[in-house]
Amino acid sequence: MESHNPPLQSLGQPNAFDALSACIHCGMCLPACPTYRVTGSEAESPRGRLYLMRASVEGQLAEPKQLMDHLDLCLGCLGCQTACPSGVNYEALLMQSRQKLVQYQNPVKRWIRRLLLKQVLPRPFILNGFAKVLRLYQISGLQRLVRNLQLPKLLGPLGKQERFMPQIPEGKPISLGQVFGVNQRGRVALFTGCIMNAVYHRVHQATIAVLVANGYEVVIPEQTCCGALAHHSGERDIVESLAKQNLDKLLAANPDWIVVNAAGCGSTLKEYDHILEALPEGRVFSEKVIDVMALLAKRPLAEPLDPVSDRVTYHAACHLHHAQRVQQEPYEVLKQIPGLTLIPLTEAEMCCGSAGVYNLAHPDLSLAILQEKMGHVEKTQADIVLAANPGCMLQLETGIAQSSIAMDVMHPIEILAKAYRDQ
Repeated sequence: MESHNPPLQSLGQPNAFDALSACIHCGMCLPACPTYRVTGSEAESPRGRLYLMRASVEGQLAEPKQLMDHLDLCLGCLGCQTACPSGVNYEALLMQSRQKLVQYQNPVKRWIRRLLLKQVLPRPFILNGFAKVLRLYQISGLQRLVRNLQLPKLLGPLGKQERFMPQIPEGKPISLGQVFGVNQRGRVALFTGCIMNAVYHRVHQATIAVLVANGYEVVIPEQTCCGALAHHSGERDIVESLAKQNLDKLLAANPDWIVVNAAGCGSTLKEYDHILEALPEGRVFSEKVIDVMALLAKRPLAEPLDPVSDRVTYHAACHLHHAQRVQQEPYEVLKQIPGLTLIPLTEAEMCCGSAGVYNLAHPDLSLAILQEKMGHVEKTQADIVLAANPGCMLQLETGIAQSSIAMDVMHPIEILAKAYRDQ
């Protein structure tokens, strides 16, 4: 049955049909797709989703929902894009499709989502307020009581989402407007983000310490949320607004590099040249964005480095490994730390199931994907599993807690900070 209003009549580019036709249906993407591995459904595979996109462009889908549901279950991990021998730009097609389909979503759910993306995440005082309430819930013993009584099972979907709540630490987020260190190797602007600064501000502290030890002047300019969640949700107007703010504020600090320690944020910041394609400054901005491990890999680490006796394994965050193509640099940096034992992780580049708020939207499927990851993590018998993204860190912490594994979760930069702890 033909649709009189195909939701994807155009993907916003003249050669959209050619881009979809680049898929040769070889199946190389299937083993790299977490949702296909769990469900075994062709419709939940990259080539299945591309087939549905093409059917929508050709007007062969009667309802947008036929495509929406399957794209909604996609993690956007881009493992398929790395595995594809034909060079299909799956990320561009996925993002453009979601932008087209967003108008067909439930209006109430979309309004709530836009409220969070536009009014909560970009406002640190609101986000930090939520964090304080959550910390009170945790340190008061109420969370322990809720979980011991197995109330999450009685709360249904809300109870499942409660499992993924981050543990809010002591201390305060990094304040904007600060400057650290002396410019010997360059001036860098540290992007603090929203969730990372509210939940894992210790990672920023470690990042500053390591960069200063390596001769960088670190500035913390005025900034806002990177817009990653809005970008992945298809809310283009929100991500454009946030991108314009960050472009102006971060470039005003005149940095040599814009350093990021959150894979998802870094991936989106590097896309600002496409998101803000009408602004020539977008390209300048994107070229300055760099992951902290990639920056440190450009030259040998500054001496002296104290020995670190930990046994660690490294989970490669999707938006670092696949989207930014920062693959060998973390290993190269970690291998310079004396005494550190780096244990290989089977399928280190496979998604853990976090994917922004995917674990909240699809907790059952997210946990199923996480279960396979935790099987590999447990076999390493490491003391610490490293991950360079707050979503991955939270997901792995959830898996470790549920599996009762004696293991910590840290960002790679925190291990480096250990090596500089006495300096």
